[in-house]
Parts: sequence; structure tokens; C-alpha cells
Amino acid sequence: MPKTTEFYKFCVIIPCYNQAHFLSDSLNSVINQDYRNLEILVINDGSTDNFDLVMSSFIKKDNRIKIYSQPNQGLSATRNTGLKYANGDFIVFLDADDWLEIDFFKNYSKVINQFPDFELYRCGYSYWSLDRGKRYHTHLPSNDGLLYPNVVKENIGACHSILIKKSIADQLGGFDISLKSCEDWDYWVRAGKLGAKIKSIPIDLVGYRYITDSMSRNAKVMYTSLSKVIQRSVKKDFRISSESMFNQDLNWDTSQLIKNQFIKCLGVLLYQGNVEDALKWYEEEHGKWEWEFEVKEFAIMNSQLSFKYFLDSENIQYLFVKVLPSFECFFKNIGYSCNDVVKLIQIVFEPQFKKKNHLKFGKYLGKVLNTFSIYNV
Repeated sequence: MPKTTEFYKFCVIIPCYNQAHFLSDSLNSVINQDYRNLEILVINDGSTDNFDLVMSSFIKKDNRIKIYSQPNQGLSATRNTGLKYANGDFIVFLDADDWLEIDFFKNYSKVINQFPDFELYRCGYSYWSLDRGKRYHTHLPSNDGLLYPNVVKENIGACHSILIKKSIADQLGGFDISLKSCEDWDYWVRAGKLGAKIKSIPIDLVGYRYITDSMSRNAKVMYTSLSKVIQRSVKKDFRISSESMFNQDLNWDTSQLIKNQFIKCLGVLLYQGNVEDALKWYEEEHGKWEWEFEVKEFAIMNSQLSFKYFLDSENIQYLFVKVLPSFECFFKNIGYSCNDVVKLIQIVFEPQFKKKNHLKFGKYLGKVLNTFSIYNV
């Protein structure tokens, strides 16, 4: 018999460290939902801003909110604190600077009611500017079924776009506090190794603040975490508390997967203008792995980690004037000819070249120019 829409209890875990300026947005997006059966756990990870002031008003107006405080320990440990106190049927991890769109829980409860035999559910998500005034990109998932082994190849979505059954979360061992990034991907890999299946909802139900200034990203730290997650994703994971036929060693060569992540992280370093660091790092990893690089592979330097969604005229102009020369210098110094460098630049910045043609010449003429790869900086 179908359940009522309020049958499921959802637990929202919100870690917060010095993000009180975004926290009101995040909390309002939860408590303003037309769904009451919620548990809202806000974990203060040693904030030194006005966290207490912001939370005081929310505690007074909604008794579903509970606050837990701890000394600063990092994102993974903060989420783990939330897991310790969670009592809902399903859990969503919502960062303090992101938000849920209206009817998030109504949509999820409806889909869970129709398809109860899944352990994870995911929805679409959009990248927005810091002030929520500009939407950069929307991604709508479509694939359903077993997570593993496909989850080894790439993450499955924005963390707060994914619901996980608490009964599965209890078996995963929490988030890895040793990882400085990619801790969510590592978590979903373990869910896959338990045999979890995922159901996709092709509706945009969450917002993600996209940091257009990627100067704050540490490319090498990201790469270290990405490499670690990939390498152990094909090995038996002893952090999982239950036996599973999926939790075993795979005979996979992970070199190409790690290489792809290295290229993306190189793109971040070059976006930041760190050409010398990029050249040195390239030589180190190239020698370590003995990789051979094809020209077309460098296209993924333009990724969600760097500037993939910077497609308005102002950002395109900035990229062409301030960023593109770093890529030219890099490609010349690793041995590519002048003709190949031109080709590489066209490959890396292709989305921006195409968008510029559309903006400058209109939809139809822009399409013709793009068809013949006629680009101008």
C-alpha cells in the first residue's frame, strides 16, 4: 500500500564553519518547505563568526532544529557528528552555503513511494553565482541502477542532491577525515560496494554556489585526494561493516582515471597563472606514471573545477585576456609546435569560443562558424 507523503522522516545534516553569512539562506530553504517530518541538525565546527546570533532566531521559530558544537575538525568529521545524532529514514548532507529548492522533500517522498527498493536517490542541481543572481549551469541525472562499479569513474552529483537511507549509511563507517576533498565521492563508492542502487530524479531541486574565483582551490591537494579515492575504489574496503559481493578487488588499471583527474587539476593550476608550478608538476607526474598524452585529452582542463561554466561575455573576455596566455606558455614549454599549440588552445577553450560566436554573431551565423571551428580570440 502506498505511504502518505509525510511517512518518511528526512534528516538534514548542515555542517557550518564560519559561514554564518550563508547559513540563513540554507536553513530557510529547509524550514520553508511544505513538509514537516524533518530533523534538522546544524553542526557548528568551531566557528568564530556570528554563528550563535544567526542560529538564535532559528531555534526560536522551529523546534525541528538542533545544534551540536565541537572544536574545529573539518568537514568530514562534522558530517560524522551529524550522522551520530541522525534518526531519520533518509539523510541529506547540506553545506551551509548551498540550498534546497522548494518542494525538495515532496518530490523525493513521491519518488521514494513509487520506487522504494533503492538505497540512494539523486536529483538535478544548478551552479549559481554567490549572490544567487546568476545560474551558470544545470545538470539533470538520468541513470538508475547499481552504483558500483560505475561510481569508480566519476562522482554521482552534488552532495546535497543525494539522499541515502540511514540503514545503509550506518554500514559505511562515516566520511574519511584524512581526505581534504572528494570525501563525498569516497562515501558513495563505499555505498556502491554494499550493492546500493540509485534512482535519479531529472528535476532541478538544489542550488550550489559556484565559486567563480578558483584561485582558492588547491590543485595538488585535490589531486592527492582524487588519486587516493580512485586507487582504493577498486580494492576491498575494510571500513564497510557488512559483507557484500561487490566489496572485492577489481582487476582494473586505474592509471587512465588518475590521468584524467591530473589533467583537470593542471587546468586549475594554469587558470591560477601558476605556469612554472604546472610545468614542474607535469614533469614529475609524467615521469612517475610514464603517461603518453593525446592532444584531445587536454580538453578536460576546462572542467567544473576550473572555468567550464564561465560562458557570459565578461568571463569569456577575462579568460581570453588573462588566462589563455598561461595555457599557451605551458603547451609550448612541454614541447608542442606552434600549430599544435593553436589546436590545443581551440580544444581547451572550445566552449568559450563557441559561446562567443553565438554572442557576437547570433544563433544561426554563430552555429555555422562553430560547425567549421572558426574561432577568434
